[in-house]
Amino acid sequence: MNNQTDDLKRDEINLSTKISCGGTLWNIQENIAPIDNYQVIITKHACTKGGKYIEGQFYENGKPSKPYPGMEGYSYSGQITDSDYNVVVDFIGGGDELSVVDTPEGFPLLTILSSFYGASNTSHTYLLYSTFPVLKKITEITQPLNMYQVTNRNGSEREVDGFYRDSSGNFLIDRLTTEGTELGKCNACQEWRLETLKLVDGNMVSMGIRDFDLANYKRMN
Repeated sequence: MNNQTDDLKRDEINLSTKISCGGTLWNIQENIAPIDNYQVIITKHACTKGGKYIEGQFYENGKPSKPYPGMEGYSYSGQITDSDYNVVVDFIGGGDELSVVDTPEGFPLLTILSSFYGASNTSHTYLLYSTFPVLKKITEITQPLNMYQVTNRNGSEREVDGFYRDSSGNFLIDRLTTEGTELGKCNACQEWRLETLKLVDGNMVSMGIRDFDLANYKRMN
């Protein structure tokens, strides 16, 4: 995932970040993930009050500079291009993390994880694409369970539990949903339910929604 295009092709791709900054937005790292006849290009950004970015350090007026207030972290954006570097998906993400998911062997869909880390909520989304015969977006899966939710609060909210397979070899994903609940006034007071999605003929199909018990969660067998 660290292969780099040459400068000419990288310029031709002309990434459009669509990220709100308030200062100077810097593209500080670019990773390429070849997937079949396509490439996922993920760009890491930082925001400063101005100046230059030299060898991993921001400078303003010749002195080291700090990121712009409120943008102290990094943000990410992505594109998908074909083998001729034509852009087929213009913009993906823009959040705090963006990565190509290492899915279980045999899972046929390209999967990208987009994550946002808020003050009171961590939000993850899987974006699933088929790559044959042409690139096609299949679905977005919001709120896949994270390690905090599947280990009775012992894991990290920033680590997604991800895909798994049942005893019959089916690919499954568990996610939280508010369907069938009253919307709460805050994330902490919101009631959540659990939906299991199953890969069927190239699509993720719901196997039903049930109550979610944080303390006693178990995967389907």
